[in-house]
Amino acid sequence: MKFLVNSMLGKLARFLRIFGYDSIYANDLEEYFHESPVQDENLLQFAIKENRVLITRDYPFHKNASGRSIYLEGEGVYNYLKQLKNKLNLNYDFNMENARCSLCNSELEKVDNKDLIKEKVQTETFRHYNEFFLCQNPNCKNVYWKGTHIENLLNKLKEKVE
Repeated sequence: MKFLVNSMLGKLARFLRIFGYDSIYANDLEEYFHESPVQDENLLQFAIKENRVLITRDYPFHKNASGRSIYLEGEGVYNYLKQLKNKLNLNYDFNMENARCSLCNSELEKVDNKDLIKEKVQTETFRHYNEFFLCQNPNCKNVYWKGTHIENLLNKLKEKVE
């Protein structure tokens, strides 16, 4: 399942990417459409063309998307994740090998030799962790690892979503 996440839900787009869901954030399409913000009609056409489910808090936009969108209510990313779990039966089991770049949505690749990314992470991070993943987008190349930030996210998810 692929998503197009409306501009008011940037944190949700990042979280979905962390859990391996292909999730394009509407603001990331501004350059593609040469407009800011991207108009709802363009987002809808993009979602149709790319076979993506729209996720929005904009009720009129949701109604106009004619069955192609999920409407989220309330506030907070964990609230939204819970609604998506209930509406779409999403699974939030974390696996670094399935995660996507939280910044650009590209796939990650395991780094075979961690010395290759030594200059891209802090010294303590490099010393403490052995498994790293690299974004495959040549314009991004962000480095990821399963650190305490992921453990904290998973603990909060258990507390608020399950």
